[in-house]
Amino acid sequence: MRITALVGSRRKNGNTIIIVKNLLKTAEASLPGAETEILYLGDYTIEACTGCEGCRTSWDCVIQDDYPAIVSSIDKADALVLASPTYWYTVSSDMKRFIDRSYSLIQYPVSRHEWISKYSGSGKVCVTVAVCEQHDESMMGSTLTLLNDFSRDLGIEVVASIKALGHFEAGSVKGDSAVIDQAKQAGRKLAEKLGPV
Repeated sequence: MRITALVGSRRKNGNTIIIVKNLLKTAEASLPGAETEILYLGDYTIEACTGCEGCRTSWDCVIQDDYPAIVSSIDKADALVLASPTYWYTVSSDMKRFIDRSYSLIQYPVSRHEWISKYSGSGKVCVTVAVCEQHDESMMGSTLTLLNDFSRDLGIEVVASIKALGHFEAGSVKGDSAVIDQAKQAGRKLAEKLGPV
């Protein structure tokens, strides 16, 4: 079994990645033989979607950059983790560019009101993670909702969501036992979905 985490934070010692690593470590411990990988979206060149419709008859975006390498990792994965800090009430720009480009993973065989995804019926599952500096949940805006809706639209079931409020300083989430517990529970949930524990 393979779990791929897509991380929208550029702070490689930050709160988002700490949550993701706790989640993955628990999943690995609960599912012997599981392979995990972490892709920091900021390490990849992901150009903006131009709305050219060049992907209309395939699952492939016509823009030549690093985006196809990320899709290749998703293709091989049995589970995804989508994780982002909150920037201005939503996901980071790295995560948003990736989401926008994933328009190529959707096809409209009947009308613009009905679509299928490349991963429809694939059985892939997902955990979403959102981090916000403020303690007021409303300040997280659409971060978690966008990640959940995106996964659903790709035909990937969200089995757990992690919400970390009140964290800005890199590493502060280490001291938040409730959030770390959420991460571990999500890791166990992924393991349960992927195979015998």
